[in-house]
Amino acid sequence: MQGIMQKKYLWFLLRYKECNNNYISSNKSFPHRNVFVTPNIRNMKYKIIIGLSAILYFTGCYNREQTPRLSEAEKLMQNNPDSALAILQKLKPEGNRAEQARYALLYSEALEKKQMKVTDDSLIRQAWQYYKHYPKDLRHQCKTLYYWGRIKLRTGDKPGALRLFLKIEKKLTDTDESYYKGLLYRQIGEVYYKQMNYSRAYHYFHEARNNFRQSGDIQEETKATLDMAAATFHSKDIEKAIRLYSAALDLADEHNNSNLIEVSLTNLASLYVISKRHISNDLLQRIELSARQDTVYGYHTLTDVSLLKNHIDSARYYLELAKAHTTDICDMAELQYTAYHIEVQAKNFEKATDNVHRYIYLNDSIMRSNMQFSAGMVERDYFKERTKFAQYRMKNRTVWEIAIAAATFFIIGIAWYIVRQRLRMQRDRTNHYLLLTEKANSEYKALTERVKKQQTTESYLRGLAASRFDIVDKLGKTYYERENTTSQQSVIFNEVKQIITDFAENNGILQELEKIVNTCHDNAMYKLKEDFPTMKASDTRLLCYIFVGFSPQVISLFMKDTVANVYARKSRLKSRIKSTETANKELFLSLLG
Repeated sequence: MQGIMQKKYLWFLLRYKECNNNYISSNKSFPHRNVFVTPNIRNMKYKIIIGLSAILYFTGCYNREQTPRLSEAEKLMQNNPDSALAILQKLKPEGNRAEQARYALLYSEALEKKQMKVTDDSLIRQAWQYYKHYPKDLRHQCKTLYYWGRIKLRTGDKPGALRLFLKIEKKLTDTDESYYKGLLYRQIGEVYYKQMNYSRAYHYFHEARNNFRQSGDIQEETKATLDMAAATFHSKDIEKAIRLYSAALDLADEHNNSNLIEVSLTNLASLYVISKRHISNDLLQRIELSARQDTVYGYHTLTDVSLLKNHIDSARYYLELAKAHTTDICDMAELQYTAYHIEVQAKNFEKATDNVHRYIYLNDSIMRSNMQFSAGMVERDYFKERTKFAQYRMKNRTVWEIAIAAATFFIIGIAWYIVRQRLRMQRDRTNHYLLLTEKANSEYKALTERVKKQQTTESYLRGLAASRFDIVDKLGKTYYERENTTSQQSVIFNEVKQIITDFAENNGILQELEKIVNTCHDNAMYKLKEDFPTMKASDTRLLCYIFVGFSPQVISLFMKDTVANVYARKSRLKSRIKSTETANKELFLSLLG
C-alpha cells in the first residue's frame, strides 16, 4: 500500500513538472496567450497540491494505524488469541515487506492458538521468504519455522515437519528461550510419537517438560507430563505411567485446569484397569464425576470405572455407548482391548479371545497404515532427494564441463604462448644471426677495401721507391759519364739543383709529398688542413716537408730561406698547434718531434 502511494505521488509530481514546463515554454513562444493560459494553470496547480496533500495524509494515516495495531495484536497473542485474531482480521496484508511478513506470522500464530486446522501454508511461506534473509532475527525465524511445521503435521507430512523442527532445535541451541524450546521439543516428540518411536518421543517430551518448568508455565508443563506418561504407557512401563499421570493430575489441580484434570483421570482409570492395582475410593469417585456422558472418552472412562467397581453389565453398557460415538480406528482398537478386559473379568474367555483377536487385527491395520504412510513419505522424500541429486549432478557436470573447457582453453593459451615465445625467440635469434652476418659482411668489405687500399699504397710506395732510385740512377750515370772531369761536377751540380728546384717550385711534387704523408701518417696533411683552414700555404708546405722527414738544411734549400728562419718558423708553428685544442694535436706534435 505504501509503495502504491509512493508511485502515485511520483506520478503526480512528474505531471506537475510536465505541466509547469509546458506552461513556461508556451509563454516563451506565445507571449500573447498569457491572459488565457494562466487561470487554467493556476487551477491545475491547486488541484495537484490538494491531491498530493490528500495522498500524503492517507498514507501517513495508514502507516500510523498499521504498525500499532500489529503491536497490539502481538501483545494480546499469548493470553487472548481471540482478540488478537479479531484485530488481524480487520487489517490487510499491506505495507512494506517487513510489515507483510509480520502480519503473516501473527495471523498464523493466532490461527494456531485458536487450534484451527489450517492446511494452507501460503501465508507462513510469505513470512519465511522475508525472515530467512535475516539470520540475526532468530525469534521470528524460529516462530515461522515452528508454525510451518505445525501445518505440515496437519497435512500428514511428518518427515517434513520433523526437518523443520530439527532445524529450529539447531538454531535454539545457544539461546535462553525456554518456553519456545519447550514448544519445539513437544512438537518433535509428537512427531516421533505418531511414528511409534516412543523412546525418542519420551526423550523430547522430557526435554519439553524441563524447559516449561524453567519458564514457569505450569499448564504447558502439565501437557508435557501427560505426553511423557503416554509414551511410557506405550513402552509397556505401566507403573511409571501411573506415576507420571498422577504427577500431571497434581499439576492440573494447582492451576485448576478442568480439561487437563479430566485427561489425567481418564488415563489413570485405564491404567488401573490394565494393571489390576487397587484404587482408592476417593480417586475412583473423582474419576467417575469427571467423566462426561457425551463423548467417547467420557463413556470409555465410565466403562473403566464400572470395571474397577466390578459392575460388568454397566461396563458393557457404557462400552456400547462409546462404540456408538466413534468411527476412529484407534479408538475402536482401544475399545476392543477394554472389551477383552471386561470378558476376562466376567470369566467369558471365548469372547475375550475373540475381542483380543479383533484388537490385534485393528492394531495391525493401524501399524500397516502408518507404515504405508511412512513408506509413501519415504518414497516421496527419496524421489525428491533423487531429483535434487540429479540436479546436483547436472549442475556438477556443468561445472566440471566449464572447468574442463576453461582448463583446455588455459592449456591451449599456455601452449600458444610458449610456441609464440619460441617463434619470437627463434625470430630474434635469426635476426641476430642475420645482423652478425651483415656485420661480418661489412667487416669483410671493410677489410677487403683496406687490403685493396694497402695494396694500392704498396704499389704507390714501390713506384715512389723506384722513382727515387731513378734519381740515384740518373746521378750515377752522370757521374759515370763525367768521371773525374770538371764537366762532371758541373753536370751533377746542375742535376741536384734541378731536383731541389722541382721540390721547391713544382706543385705536382708537393701534392705527391702530401699524398706520401697522408699514406704513411694517418692522413696528417688532410687533418692539418681540416683543423687549420686559415693556415698560410707556406706554413703548410713547411709542415709537409717536416712531416716527410727532410732536414732543416734541405728544407732551407726548398724554401730558399735560412736554416735559422726554418727553425724559428717550426717553433712558432709547434707553439700554435699546442695552444689549439684539436682532436689531432698529438699526431701533429709527434710528427714535429
